[in-house]
Order: sequence, then C-alpha cells, then structure tokens
Amino acid sequence: MEEDEAEILRVSDAEWSSECQGLGFYWASPEDGNLADICNDHTNGSYEYVAIACLNFEGNQKSIPPYCTSLGPDIDICKGLGIKVFLSLGGRPVLSPDDAPIVAAYICDEFLNDSSGPGPLGATVNGTDFHFGSGANNSLDVLAQALRDNCILDDKKVYLSAAPLCKIPDYYLDAAINTGVFDYVWVQFFGDPSCEFVPGEVYLIALAWYSHLGKYNTTLFLGLTGDSAAEGFIPCPKLRVILSWLERFPKFGGIMMLEGKYYCPPSSEKIRSYVNSGVLAYGKKSMNKFQAI
Repeated sequence: MEEDEAEILRVSDAEWSSECQGLGFYWASPEDGNLADICNDHTNGSYEYVAIACLNFEGNQKSIPPYCTSLGPDIDICKGLGIKVFLSLGGRPVLSPDDAPIVAAYICDEFLNDSSGPGPLGATVNGTDFHFGSGANNSLDVLAQALRDNCILDDKKVYLSAAPLCKIPDYYLDAAINTGVFDYVWVQFFGDPSCEFVPGEVYLIALAWYSHLGKYNTTLFLGLTGDSAAEGFIPCPKLRVILSWLERFPKFGGIMMLEGKYYCPPSSEKIRSYVNSGVLAYGKKSMNKFQAI
C-alpha cells in the first residue's frame, strides 16, 4: 500500500484547494476546555460542527450533567459563528417502541424548539447526535425516525448525526442508521481493537462505510482521536494521504475530532498536524468519559 499511497499523494498535491474539509469536534465536559473558546479558535481551523455530551440515559430515564445547564452563552457563540451544535445522546438506553416517541418529543421541545424557550441548556441546538455504545439497541431506530418525522420546526432544519464504531454493522446504531434519516455519520476510528490503524485497511473500511451509506442522503466523516496511544490513531502523514483520496468522493464530509483544536492551515500543505498538545492531553480522558457514560 505504500507505493499506492505515494502515488495518491503525488497526484493529489496539485489538486488540493486552500479550503479545509469540514471539521467538527466532540465536547464532553469542562475538562475539554471552554466551549466558546474552542469554537472561536480559528488558529486551528474553522469548525463547522460540535457535538456536546449533555443528555445521558440510564434505561428510559434521562439526566443532564450539571455543567451543561450553563452552556447557553457558549452555544449561542458557536451558533453565531455558523457552527452547527448537536446534542449528543449517550449512556445506557433501554427504550421500548412506546418510550422512543416520547423521548423524541422531549428532545424536540426542550432542546431544539426555539419557540419553547432556551430549555435546560440555556440555548437551543441545531440537531441530535447518537453516541451510544452500551445499554440496549432496542428502538433507537424508532427514536431516530420520530425525531425526523415529528420534530418539524418553522424555518429550522433539525439535523441528525450518529457516531458508530468502524466495524460494520455497529451493534447499537446499525438499525437507526438504516432508517436513512441521518444527515451525518462520523465513523469512530478509535475506542475498539477492531479500529486499530493498519495502513491500507483504513481505505477498505472507509469504502465499506461509503457503500453502506450510499443509498441514503448521508455525509460520511472520519471520527478521529488525538490520543496517539489509542486504537485507531492515524499518524498525520498517513492521514494526509487518506484525505487526499477521500476528498474525491462527493459524500465525504471531513473529520470529526474526539476533542477540538484540529489544526488545518490554509496552505498547499493543507494538513501539517492534526493534533496539538491540547488534543493529546484531552483525547484519552474524553474517550474514557464517552465510554463510561
């Protein structure tokens, strides 16, 4: 694969635009830094998406971390910069077909509907993100479909995203993804031994996901970690070649980082480093938090 990668890089060097692919990041807690500061940090690339881990499930019961209830001003700053803010759902859900539409109505009214007021976070968000890796997979497809069908707001599109592990099918999210209602799927290339980075295989995995999502109006993102010790960490030189190849696909959207501070300078090099000390410090802590929720 090394010669193929070199050829891809050589051919694509002349084709890079000065614009970065779409960039997003997960925010799990104040340990990841100030949300508004990260959204404002244009030195490390202009973000287009942020998913905040602010609604957790235990069975059919929901909880909001205390630090999320004061995020309103930060969310408004991010939205004011044109960044789409997603409420990331995590925890250990156990939902029945009757529970799921009720949960969808709650999310719509409390977090997405501007006319209902600022809600529990102090501001509304643009969409909902499915980030489930434990609990039960029952009725998550019903939840996704209900959010798409029943959460209809005047003059506001409601976005849906999902963060499956790289292995197909994802046990928790496959049925939901196969409803075809998701706008974005950021596949996690971390957090599981099956996602250990092997040169060449990442192309096959990306192609498999591209094919898996092909019949839907869904944009594919690479979900990456900045923790160099984590399964799936992709060294920057390899990542640059991978992106050179993936950007040719019309439904490839870009990169979703586990934590922010992605560095994508507007130059012909496009990517000199996709992590900095902040990501290396926060990456593993954030990953552990998501797995433990």
